[in-house]
Amino acid sequence: MKIITNIQLRAARQVLNIGIIDIAKLLSVSKATISKAELGKTRDFFFKHSARLIDFFQQNNIIFPNEYTIRLISDNSSELFNKQIEILTRFQLRGARCILNFSQQSLANHLDIDKGVISRAELLDNLRKINPNNLNVINHIKNMFLQYGIELTDPYSIFFKKYVDSTSSY
Repeated sequence: MKIITNIQLRAARQVLNIGIIDIAKLLSVSKATISKAELGKTRDFFFKHSARLIDFFQQNNIIFPNEYTIRLISDNSSELFNKQIEILTRFQLRGARCILNFSQQSLANHLDIDKGVISRAELLDNLRKINPNNLNVINHIKNMFLQYGIELTDPYSIFFKKYVDSTSSY
C-alpha cells in the first residue's frame, strides 16, 4: 500500500488551492485532524487515508511517484518540456514555497525581490510557466530552492528528499 506524507498532502492541497476544510469533508474527519496530519502530529492518519487522498489528487492531476516527490500530470508536456533551465511553472513555485512553509512575503525577502512577482506568478494556472521581465529571476528562485534541498527536475516535478533529510537531522 502506498502512503503519502504530510509534506505531500500540504503541498498538493496548496497547489490546487484546496482548503483544509475541503480535505476534512472529503475524508469525513475534523479540520483539526487535517491540521495535525499536515504538521506530522498524527500516528496512523496516513495509513488510514492515503488511498483516498491519492485517488482524489490523481483525479485532480497530482501524483506522488515516491515519498519525496509531487508531480503534476499534464497532457501537453511537450509544450513546456524543452529542457530550458529558465522554466519555472506556477505549480513548482507554489509547491516548493509550501514545502518550505514560506509565506509569499518571506519568499520574496529570501530572494530580495518584490512580493508582487510571486503573487502574480501564483495567480497563474499550474501548467503556466512564469515569465518575469528578467529571466535571471527564474534561475535565482530555482537556485534558492536548490539551496534548501528542493530540486525542480522538470516543469512538472518537485523533489524534496534533501529538504526532508536536512530538517530531520536536528
